[in-house]
Amino acid sequence: LGTRFLATVELGAHDDFKKRLLAARATDTVYCTLFDQGWPDAPHRALRNSTVRLWENAGCSATGSRPGVGEVIGSFPNGDPIPRYGVPAPMQGAGGEIEAFALYAGQSVGLIRDLPPVATVMGELGKAFS
Repeated sequence: LGTRFLATVELGAHDDFKKRLLAARATDTVYCTLFDQGWPDAPHRALRNSTVRLWENAGCSATGSRPGVGEVIGSFPNGDPIPRYGVPAPMQGAGGEIEAFALYAGQSVGLIRDLPPVATVMGELGKAFS
C-alpha cells in the first residue's frame, strides 16, 4: 500500500516522481540495498533509473566503490545536498537530477494509473475489506 499512497494528491512527492510512478510497470522496479547512504543494509525496491543503471553497468559494486559515490545529484528545498545513493526520495521543492534520486516503489506500481485523494484510496480499501 505504500506505493499506492505515494501516488496520491496529498503526498508531497515531486511531480516528476509521481509521473514516473504512473508510467511504471512492475518490471521497472529493482530489489536492492543500493540507496544506502544513511540507511545501510536496508533492502528496498525502487524504480530503475540512471543511478541504478550506473551501478548495474559497474557490476553492482559494493558500498564505497560504486561509480559516482559522493557525487551531489540534487538538493533539498533548503539547499542541503543530496548525494547519489542517498536515501531521500524526491519531494516537492527538491532540485537537481530528480530522475537519479531514490524512486521507491513496490511491484504494485504497475497497477497505479491515477493520482486520487487519500480519501478515495481509503474508501476503495474499505470496500475491498467489507
